[in-house]
Amino acid sequence: MKKLSWITGVLTCVVLLAAALGCALNAVWQIAIDETFYSDQSRAAVMDAMGYTTEEEVTAYIGLTPEEQKIFAQTTSAYMLGEDQSIDLPVYVSEDEVRHMIDVRGLIWRARDWSKALLSLSVVLAIVSAWTGAKLKKRVLPRLIGGLSAVSIAALLAVGIVNQMSTGNFEALFVRMHEMLFTNDLWLMNPATDILIRIMPLPLFEQALADAAIRAMKMLVIAVGMLLAVMISVERMLRRHTK
Repeated sequence: MKKLSWITGVLTCVVLLAAALGCALNAVWQIAIDETFYSDQSRAAVMDAMGYTTEEEVTAYIGLTPEEQKIFAQTTSAYMLGEDQSIDLPVYVSEDEVRHMIDVRGLIWRARDWSKALLSLSVVLAIVSAWTGAKLKKRVLPRLIGGLSAVSIAALLAVGIVNQMSTGNFEALFVRMHEMLFTNDLWLMNPATDILIRIMPLPLFEQALADAAIRAMKMLVIAVGMLLAVMISVERMLRRHTK
């Protein structure tokens, strides 16, 4: 029984971590296909980063009026969301920017696919955990330990990211993430020549990370509630069957 108790606790921990990561990746996907990320949020970030006070200053810096940027945002969002592999945005000034957007789209779609896989895995493991837990007389403690372990691991990761942001090291974190995620240096751009970096300054990604965390937490609350319902239902069914 002690071995089964450990298995139940570990499964509970993995279920929660898989659900949390799945929700986080889904939040990234949602932001990437959000039109406002490339328009309203972008212009607000530019205004904040450059210290501008008027829309005219933002337009002069980016090189697009609000109406032109909205069209750009719609096209970019549709490209990130759709299955069409081609992208034709005349505002891009270089082929490298187009190639980088293709790389980004590939990452975003992998995030979506991994999100689905992890959330599905969490459901499967929740059922397995319910099966092992149903065989235990005292099943609350191993689940509690497993749940606290998952929360502790997630909290440590969150604290690390928050520390990076609060100490002004978000730029370093941003660079390291790009170095890990991309196999080329197309993400290194020049504001004087590349419109992408003017549209998407660093503060935009910093705010996106905070927004993604909030979205992920909301989704995780719902996911945990559903997983608990699955575990309780399966466990009760198994206990009735064994009786």
